[in-house]
Amino acid sequence: MHNHITEDGSDGGFTPETVLGEIVPAFERLRQQGKIRFFGITAVGDTAALHRVVDARAFDTAQVSYNMLNPSAGAAVPPGYPAHDYGNLLAHTKAADMGVINIRVLAAGALSGTEDRHPLGSPSVEPIGSGSSYRTDAERARRIEPLIREGHAESLIEAGLRFAIANDAVSTVLVGYSTLDQLEDAARSINKGPLSRAALDRLAELQRAFVGEPR
Repeated sequence: MHNHITEDGSDGGFTPETVLGEIVPAFERLRQQGKIRFFGITAVGDTAALHRVVDARAFDTAQVSYNMLNPSAGAAVPPGYPAHDYGNLLAHTKAADMGVINIRVLAAGALSGTEDRHPLGSPSVEPIGSGSSYRTDAERARRIEPLIREGHAESLIEAGLRFAIANDAVSTVLVGYSTLDQLEDAARSINKGPLSRAALDRLAELQRAFVGEPR
């Protein structure tokens, strides 16, 4: 289910009551008919509503936006952090034994640190849960570059992928790519394993510099 989950059902979304009382039973009927085996949500919308749906343990998977620009799905962020606060949603998915598909792991490409788009990629994308614009996200990504200069990773993209897999609540990472080379680079990055504790601590220090800025 890709619709937003919101407290009042606004913006084309569904309330937790609708999700749990109408949509889940419909999915269960499809499962009983042998048409599907698993079903899940895309975890966008109001944080409290998302928590209620996840805590109900009715879904098998969740697509969760989690990246170096907005780590709030995986840890508490300071007040005034310029992103949507997902309230450590990954702790809820883990407690509910849900599989997590990490989306926007590179903030739609902004974590490359450049605003240039590959000719085969989408010409423009709107952020999900991070800054107010792609440009803002790319500018903040460049402020994470000390992580690279200090030797914690070879590139921002590598750091972003290895950041995601450092959280054991993440089951798989959904990587967007425009070329086979990009896919192979992503695989090499993942094969290096999670970022070190020192790298994660340094990243948190860099992220704290964003606090208080406009989203």
